[in-house]
Amino acid sequence: MWIEHVLNPKTITSIYSTEPPSLEQVQLYELSITCGGTLQCKLHFNLKDFPTDAPIKWVQRKCNTVQLSLNLIQTELIQCNIPSGSGIGDLGIIYDGTRFHITFSTQSEGVVFQATATWIHVDNILGYQKE
Repeated sequence: MWIEHVLNPKTITSIYSTEPPSLEQVQLYELSITCGGTLQCKLHFNLKDFPTDAPIKWVQRKCNTVQLSLNLIQTELIQCNIPSGSGIGDLGIIYDGTRFHITFSTQSEGVVFQATATWIHVDNILGYQKE
């Protein structure tokens, strides 16, 4: 499982303790590329499913959506052709023992983003109330 190989897996496993969150039908909000030094790529997206055992503070604030921010470090082979629209698609993250292979596919366009990265850092996971 890819989560076991990120730099800080507890950021995700503390929220999704029983099973990892699905990366199907996520809503991609932002994709940014940072040049200089080693290439980095940041992905910000909403997960489709809310955790069963959400943190108390999320329940008290009536949160219903989880946003995850991943930083792909030492990124290579970026190919990107993301069309405008809803940004809903399937995120694929496969760890082959040395590198992560990341893809984002939409139903209408197929693979619209792909990259490889040496590391993935979970920058942020937060709950909020989506109307």
